[in-house]
Amino acid sequence: MSAYENPAYEIDVANSQSCWTVDEEFLREAVQRTLALEEVRAAEISVAVIDNDKIQELNRQFLEHDYATDVLSFLLECDGELADDGTTAPPLGRGKTLSGEVIISAEMAADRAAEFGWEADKELLLYLVHGLLHLCGYDDHTDEQRTLMRSRERAVLSQWNIVPRDEVDLSRSDS
Repeated sequence: MSAYENPAYEIDVANSQSCWTVDEEFLREAVQRTLALEEVRAAEISVAVIDNDKIQELNRQFLEHDYATDVLSFLLECDGELADDGTTAPPLGRGKTLSGEVIISAEMAADRAAEFGWEADKELLLYLVHGLLHLCGYDDHTDEQRTLMRSRERAVLSQWNIVPRDEVDLSRSDS
């Protein structure tokens, strides 16, 4: 049992892509750790790892954006106040009970990782953390919000000794 494992967190990971083999147990543990670092009280989180065609279809269906994206997140329920401006001090998940979905494109992660010269699994983890932070109440529409979110992404990723690439800009993410 990891130090971050919490029986109040129900996590489902579904991998329906064939671009590359992802470690579903690692993703499950990453969700646990991210939620714990955000001090989320309880959560029911579904993570889907899909390809570009499927994420484009979902992006078009739910957000009316007809392009593939890296990550989509959908907050289904939240017991606790979400910051309306995304600029309060972290952790924004403190004491919340969340239910949500994070959908990530493994194909996009592999493509971007090759483009930026780092491992696809790190890129995928970045997308997962980004989506989870959206569920916790972070946003990235303004420079101030984006700065806070990037700072929190770095803090979470540092748990795995991962330093995100400087070029990261998930502001196009549809979460």
